[in-house]
Amino acid sequence: MVDDQRINLEFAAHVLESAGYTNFETIEDSRDVVPNVEANGADLILCDLRMPRLDGFELMKALEDVIPSNSYVPIVIITADASIEARQRALSLGAKDFLIKPLDPTEMVLRIANLLETRSLHLRLQARSERLEDVVVQRTTALSSALERVNAMQEDLRLSQEETVKRLSMAAELRDPASGAHIERMSKYCMLLAETIGIDYERAETIRIASQMHDVGKIAIPDSILLKPGPLDHKERLEMQRHAEIGRRILAGSRSDLMDTAATIAGTHHERVDGKGYPQGLRGKEIPVEGRIAAIADVFDALTSDRVYRPAIAATDALELMASGAGSHLDARLLDEFLGALPAIREVLEA
Repeated sequence: MVDDQRINLEFAAHVLESAGYTNFETIEDSRDVVPNVEANGADLILCDLRMPRLDGFELMKALEDVIPSNSYVPIVIITADASIEARQRALSLGAKDFLIKPLDPTEMVLRIANLLETRSLHLRLQARSERLEDVVVQRTTALSSALERVNAMQEDLRLSQEETVKRLSMAAELRDPASGAHIERMSKYCMLLAETIGIDYERAETIRIASQMHDVGKIAIPDSILLKPGPLDHKERLEMQRHAEIGRRILAGSRSDLMDTAATIAGTHHERVDGKGYPQGLRGKEIPVEGRIAAIADVFDALTSDRVYRPAIAATDALELMASGAGSHLDARLLDEFLGALPAIREVLEA
């Protein structure tokens, strides 16, 4: 309670004590209010309006710096000035109620009781809100940890699947030692083309890893055919062509997207858009885009690599030769995109 008249403070104190209130302070010099509230806090402030040195309006303005904006500390103006101007100005500065002098003890006690009850409710709601915020923080932290564990498990699974791919690729590579570098380059060409045509990074990475198993079916092809230094005869060629379907059967049936993609590539990378490929003779877009991508990457690397029956040819010559088969052997649109990525292709080839 702040009032420059000691008699008013004594009267208010007597009314409050009679009503059972004991925890209050009376202050004559309004300049002492702000430091007192700052040091001890307050649940309600009874404030005279007309005071020397610091009047009620100035005091309410000063209290804005020490009473948090999210708290509810009601200020009750005690004044003999019942003018509308004084009331409006006080309300605009944060006053919650008015008591007109001379004070009516019953009215004073009832209004204070109501405001303190509101203050109490505010504090309980604030405490509950803070508890809820703590719960939210705890649950968010727990969820974040769970997501981190899930992501770690997914990464472990991805690495495990990639390791499986490499092991299967090694099985084919052991049959044909020259295939190791071919698998590495061909898979990079696949990812490069996939990203060039707008496939997102994650899917392009899946295609890169999966394409490493495109020739896994060759583990079932006899050495006499697989390692033959010269051209294959018709019967041998038919036997060699079996590797596409064998590879698809080895890889198919998994619930893994990676292995499913690998099965698709293994089974379709020798299909032709004119329908003259193998093993199913698919045409155009009947061939999955992964298979059409792998076909371009496979043919390009085959042409630019040494073979037992011919030396490698230059990248530009290989692309020119491939362009002559656009629309018959290879997908013309995808081949155009591949041709446009020549600088990146050279980087892979030179590496």
